[in-house]
Amino acid sequence: MPVENKPSGPLRVLFVDDEARILRALKALFRDVEVHATTDPRQAPGLAAMHDVDVVVCDQRMPEMLGVDVLREIKANHPRAMRILLTGYSDLKAVLGSVNEGEVYRFVNKPWVNSDLRGLVIEAGAISREAPIVASDELTGIEQNVARTQVGVLVIEDDTTVQQRLREILQPHYQVRFANTAERALQVLEQHETGVVISETATNHGTDLTLMLKALKQYHPHIATVVITERANAQTVIELINEGQVYRMLIKPVRMGSCRLSVDSALGRYWKLKQNPQAVRRYGVTATPETLSAQTRMPNSLLSRIRALPARLLGIGR
Repeated sequence: MPVENKPSGPLRVLFVDDEARILRALKALFRDVEVHATTDPRQAPGLAAMHDVDVVVCDQRMPEMLGVDVLREIKANHPRAMRILLTGYSDLKAVLGSVNEGEVYRFVNKPWVNSDLRGLVIEAGAISREAPIVASDELTGIEQNVARTQVGVLVIEDDTTVQQRLREILQPHYQVRFANTAERALQVLEQHETGVVISETATNHGTDLTLMLKALKQYHPHIATVVITERANAQTVIELINEGQVYRMLIKPVRMGSCRLSVDSALGRYWKLKQNPQAVRRYGVTATPETLSAQTRMPNSLLSRIRALPARLLGIGR
């Protein structure tokens, strides 16, 4: 169903940046929409709710407060707003926070390209107004029991030590299946309803798994992806946010508490989207030309098999 009390009138955007000159440039770029702006990030959550904004574009590096902390508060208090993080720094900690805490829609590097930023904000605004909100990924005890019975968790990992660790953490609680190659992962996805994919960014033999993760999100955005890696760098994570909408990213060694919490929450996200498929638009992605070109070189026609994954196994209608 559509967003309740669907907003009308011009798009409403909140810009948050401690540099006044940046805000002046953004206001000029978006002179045809309703713009709210502040150089004080502490005011942003209140402004977002007060003006019922559709989109928040927030800088990361600010003296009073980091952008990811601002977006986390806005997510809690005004979840309808789509959140975009703007920064000139490739700060891994900030990028990881934007995945795990702020759940940003996109990550934009300064200096931005005017046409790209305009297109992104307008797209995000349309989604904010038209797609329902998933306010919480937390399931009731009954929902959780049903979800764990019906929905599988796929782990893509070829390190036997990590596999064993994840078995110990996850198998007592979920239907967990393991794959050590992309080919085996596709076989699992073709045979079993899978709501959560846990994956490294690459195998120990050098196979890039990020292309598969991006394609999976591109064609089946309701599946929640948790990346567990020791190979993290800021640029890879940014790409996985923008093109893979990674749900959570954890750094090895795997900790039981954070892993269980992440998988519980990811399963909840999948289950909520399964019940409310129109909300999936909030988590969609569009592959870049570079990624589309790289995907055509994926082995064994994996891309066509990802596209063809049957709706009955994905638990969502088309």
